[in-house]
Amino acid sequence: MKKCLYSFIALLTIISCKSISVNQQPQLVTETPVELGAIGIVHDNMLHKSFESVAIPSFKKELKLYVQPVSFSKQTFKAFQKANTLHKKVNLTYEDSLQSKPQYVYLQFLDRVSITDQLNNKTNVGLRSYLETKERAQLVTSIAIAFSEKELKKISAADEVFLIQSATKKFSLELKSLDGKKEQLEFNNGVVFAYQLSGFCWKENDRHKLIIGDIVSNAESCPANTYKKASKATQKENYFKL
Repeated sequence: MKKCLYSFIALLTIISCKSISVNQQPQLVTETPVELGAIGIVHDNMLHKSFESVAIPSFKKELKLYVQPVSFSKQTFKAFQKANTLHKKVNLTYEDSLQSKPQYVYLQFLDRVSITDQLNNKTNVGLRSYLETKERAQLVTSIAIAFSEKELKKISAADEVFLIQSATKKFSLELKSLDGKKEQLEFNNGVVFAYQLSGFCWKENDRHKLIIGDIVSNAESCPANTYKKASKATQKENYFKL
């Protein structure tokens, strides 16, 4: 009985090491580099859950982000320390006994309609063809990232924050103020330590071409008349043609 109990506790410990709560949302802990806006596949085993980036979409228009500074907890700071080990880009100190805690930033896409519109444009035709056969491929739709205190203040002071993309498909943050001022902040300056993925829901358009109908989290189902398997969207359409 005790052996079974110890095994159960060990299993729970392994699972908890793979995910943490960020801004009251479950997120995966980074084992490999992760970019907001990238598409990839998660490889899961008993000890690790690693993200493999397989494609970078072309976003011609800026994408608005929800931004929330969050105080570190013991759990999130441990995840940050692990991600920061290799390059030590950000120097932060956490003292559990102190009331004032360092902060990180929770970034999440705000407009799913804008994302799906851009994924369905002509520049992403090849990407969609690839994704049709890759059901496990998902989009990184939110991240937890730590910056220096100076850069965190800039993000917190901005009236709007957007994800922008260069001609070489490099992602950056654009900070905007109401007076029209803009500042660009590179992700390379920060440390991503947790992330959340969303899957694709497929449907056929009026021309009977497969398109992405929506993007949903793992906790959500696809909306009516859209399907997680692209092949099902085609089969459904062909059924009604008979």
